[in-house]
Amino acid sequence: MIDELREYRFTPHAWEQYWELFVNLCLPIRQDNYGVLQGVWLETEAGSVTFRHLWRYESLDERTRLRGELLKVDTWRKHFLPQAAPLVSQQQLHVLNPHRALGEATARYLHTYWCPTGQAQNAIAQIDAVIEQGRHGACGVWATEFSDPNQVWVLGTQAAAPQVDLQVPFAIHTRTLVPLSTTVAPNLAENRKAVFF
Repeated sequence: MIDELREYRFTPHAWEQYWELFVNLCLPIRQDNYGVLQGVWLETEAGSVTFRHLWRYESLDERTRLRGELLKVDTWRKHFLPQAAPLVSQQQLHVLNPHRALGEATARYLHTYWCPTGQAQNAIAQIDAVIEQGRHGACGVWATEFSDPNQVWVLGTQAAAPQVDLQVPFAIHTRTLVPLSTTVAPNLAENRKAVFF
């Protein structure tokens, strides 16, 4: 099992156009046939919007196969991609190995641990202990496969990251996220209001 976290950066105007495409074209085409959507989140900062969506696949090979199948879909290739691509300012993909399954998509904080080489598993073990003791509302924990294998990602409901002691220097970067609903198009106006007002 692997998860792919896709991060797209937009201007606020481009984001509104993209979100309409995502809800009204991308999701109806993809459904759960080309990876299973685990959640979508928004982060806003100083005139830019970062949109994150998490997809689950049985394996990297299955991801490759399903992405190839998706490119055969005319509506995806001829309608969604040509409209969506020009709106994206920057794109990053992260392949993640799920350690603790995503319990709920209402996570509001993404904690990224930048660990020294070889310390990611130690950090995960300590994060697990914090979660098991009920001291953190973590919704999911991942080790990064690509691009940096020394990162650990935690989605959670608390602004403070689970504390670890690696005995070596490391960094934690926390982002505040807005969970978005993609279940029905009317949520579009509600999501815009939550983010921009």
